[in-house]
Amino acid sequence: MMRNELRLGAVTVFLLALASMTGNVECERALVAYGDTNSVDTFSGIPYFFLQAGRRIGLFRAGVALRPERFRRRRLLWNAVRPLTLDRPRGFNCSRAHLQELWADRGAPSGIGEYVSHYQLLPPREVVREPVSYYIDATMNQYFEEYGRQLGRRIKGEALAREQEAYLSARFVVCMSRWCADDVKAFYGVSPEKVRVILPGANIEEASVPALTTWDGNLSPLRLGFIGIDWERKGGPILLDVATRLQRMGHSVEVVVIGHDASELPPHPSLRPVGFIDKARDLRHFVELVRSFHFGCLLSQAEALGISTLECLRLGVPVIGTAVGGIVDTIPKDAGLLMPTERTSEHLANELAAVLETPARYARMREAAHNVASDQSWDRAAREFLALLETDSLAAANPRARTAPRAS
Repeated sequence: MMRNELRLGAVTVFLLALASMTGNVECERALVAYGDTNSVDTFSGIPYFFLQAGRRIGLFRAGVALRPERFRRRRLLWNAVRPLTLDRPRGFNCSRAHLQELWADRGAPSGIGEYVSHYQLLPPREVVREPVSYYIDATMNQYFEEYGRQLGRRIKGEALAREQEAYLSARFVVCMSRWCADDVKAFYGVSPEKVRVILPGANIEEASVPALTTWDGNLSPLRLGFIGIDWERKGGPILLDVATRLQRMGHSVEVVVIGHDASELPPHPSLRPVGFIDKARDLRHFVELVRSFHFGCLLSQAEALGISTLECLRLGVPVIGTAVGGIVDTIPKDAGLLMPTERTSEHLANELAAVLETPARYARMREAAHNVASDQSWDRAAREFLALLETDSLAAANPRARTAPRAS
């Protein structure tokens, strides 16, 4: 990935220089999400960190501020009325009327000529005429099928149809993983020429990332880190079972949990819950804890991507994940363990026991994580996205201009 980043960075410089000779292709872009993209609390902070990185290099002029909290009463009314129409009481944020009202109430500067959206159904196609590209972690079809999110048949069908129309009319549908990209092409019928893959970055301010430190050689206790609030889906119970098995083998283990208080978790001698950490106010504490992990763990049953694995890698910590959804693309070779879904907690415990008995193997994982750490940044993702859009603009203005390499 390091070579790819350098190549794309060089392409971006070349294209911007070429643009000054062939005509101005710059565009006043804004980032869109279901919420305020200027807030770190929107969608786990993904739009916020993408926006900040994009602003630094001219990818974005602004972030659109949408305020879905203003429509709480209408959401309640929607849910109450849906059973009368023989439909499930969910799906308000997919409804055409709501999204149009939400867009009309937006906060954004004038003069925006193009949008990049992190929400599949925004901006509303029937209202916005400016070009739109999408940057998504999963399609709605994947959310419905993989996460088991239940919507009424009518609103689900309408949402999927409008999502398909949006992708077909978009400049690009940029996906955060190959898993997502495959569904955009197969389920929605989008041309492969429009579909790209750009891995996102860690939700950590780059200015706050400390220099990577050398591993001290200690693996006792083995510190397994869990970051997230969906304990069951992200594999918390599996992680505790792994810890129990390792303890029975005679190994000392700690399971450090960021996102849950002790009262929210089952009792276990290995648990070290630290509760929720507000990265906007206490990023140093978050960074110090993650750097203390031996492995960041994401043993999810379903996962569109898994930003926590990128956060661990950005700080030089190896990761363990299950081979589901987009997790596969977030675990580089040799920088951790990617577990097939058919493997059990017993298999993982045995794998970790083997690592504990061969410290040199862990040292190689740590080195590999350090080697890819700088690739896990939003600055890198923003540069790749800018290179894609600028290449496309130049190709339209100058057919003889070279096309940028695919970010896949």
